[in-house]
Amino acid sequence: MMAAERRTIEFAIADDIAFITLDSPPVNILSRAMMDEISDVLAEVADDTSLKGVAIQARGKAFCAGADVGEHRPDQVREMIASFGRMFRRFDALAVPTVMAVDGAALGGGFELVQMADVLLASERATFGQPEIRLGFFAPVGVAELPALVGRAKAMEITCLGRTYGAAEMQACGLVSQVVPSEGLEEALGAVLKDLRRASPLVMRLNVRTLKELRGRRFAEALAGAEEAFLEELMVAEDPVEGINSFYEKRRPAWRNR
Repeated sequence: MMAAERRTIEFAIADDIAFITLDSPPVNILSRAMMDEISDVLAEVADDTSLKGVAIQARGKAFCAGADVGEHRPDQVREMIASFGRMFRRFDALAVPTVMAVDGAALGGGFELVQMADVLLASERATFGQPEIRLGFFAPVGVAELPALVGRAKAMEITCLGRTYGAAEMQACGLVSQVVPSEGLEEALGAVLKDLRRASPLVMRLNVRTLKELRGRRFAEALAGAEEAFLEELMVAEDPVEGINSFYEKRRPAWRNR
């Protein structure tokens, strides 16, 4: 495992997975410093074609209680939004799945952060919400991304009412993939990462990239794009042939990432 020292997060790579841990307890306020550090490691992740996923966890009593309210002041807000936008654009550009494990509160900017998860695991004590409206703000990612995740009506409710929701309700909305007891969250994360590690990193990147590129398109157009990627990019690589051979030879594939 290789690791780097940082002020607000911990970053490491182990067994083809990048691990980011929010480490600014007790509630991991999403400050400009934290957003910039996350952006920096996401740039490293994007350049590493051996990776098969990103796992995000947090230390402290909350996953992330929100962005730094003080940095919303008029004399700081442009710099804050620049850091905010850079981080979320880098999440959106990742070509591997992002798995987040939430134990405790994910509110405000923290709730926007979990909207970047491709697989979102939550403990039974996890809570979610977009309370910005009660402080005189709205949530940029909440209004941009949440409708696609939970539907327009629920997104309108969440962003307009400022309420806090439990993990079970967010699972019912389709945002949370799995709800587990707090003591079982680490095991649930490990199980997801074990499955991700079975894939070819090349095919994983192509799968995620194609899915992101085709979202929101009409079915016929999306299917045509998927077929083109399948034939012109996937089937000219070596790993699909290795997958076929391993299937017939009843062995685990030895991916070459090419």
